[in-house]
Amino acid sequence: MSTPEIIRKLTDELDRGITSEVQVVYVLAGIRKLIERDKIKDQYADLRFHCDWALHASMDRTAAKKILRQFDAAHALLREGIALHQLPSDLRGEIDRISKMRSFEKELAEFLTAYALPPITKNSEDGWPHFLHLYTRVIEDIPLTVSLPAVKKKNKSKQRTLDGGPKHISRVTVHLEPARKAAPHGNREDVLFKVTWRIYDRNGKSGNVFVINSYSTNDLSDARLSLK
Repeated sequence: MSTPEIIRKLTDELDRGITSEVQVVYVLAGIRKLIERDKIKDQYADLRFHCDWALHASMDRTAAKKILRQFDAAHALLREGIALHQLPSDLRGEIDRISKMRSFEKELAEFLTAYALPPITKNSEDGWPHFLHLYTRVIEDIPLTVSLPAVKKKNKSKQRTLDGGPKHISRVTVHLEPARKAAPHGNREDVLFKVTWRIYDRNGKSGNVFVINSYSTNDLSDARLSLK
């Protein structure tokens, strides 16, 4: 498929409005093709990662390992009783950026602009949180996993250190928990949903970081994203 053809098809989907998981996968697959074809993966590293996440059964690539290292560093402190808001500012900022998928949103918007494609918000100001809701359903339970080269069991800890990989955790998964019903808000309804990042350590125990989002079911001028 040629680049103009990919762009045309992406334009059609984005003009129509993204309302299904199938559309999310289709759009991200097209974006990934353009990133690979135009050799701009370094420019859109986080966007490419999220495209890959939607298209694979598990993720253990370089970008996934970077995310795992951040959660690994946080886990080492949280298990000692340090609260999330008490983490070092740089680490807390990274966990916040990752869990709220802020760089994904930023790079997606920049990519669409660069290729003169319609924005996610074209049909609704709440286009991004709605897209995020659908995307989370796509990647739910697709783990970010720690993979190691084949080494003897007694050397695994040393190998992890040499590779710069996570020392404490084995995987991270994302789970979506929608509200049972929409919440009335004036003359509209807001759909709330909770995105939980669950971190598993090597002993089978887990902790989590969650984000609460919402999007309006009505296309009103005061539509807004609630993010905590």
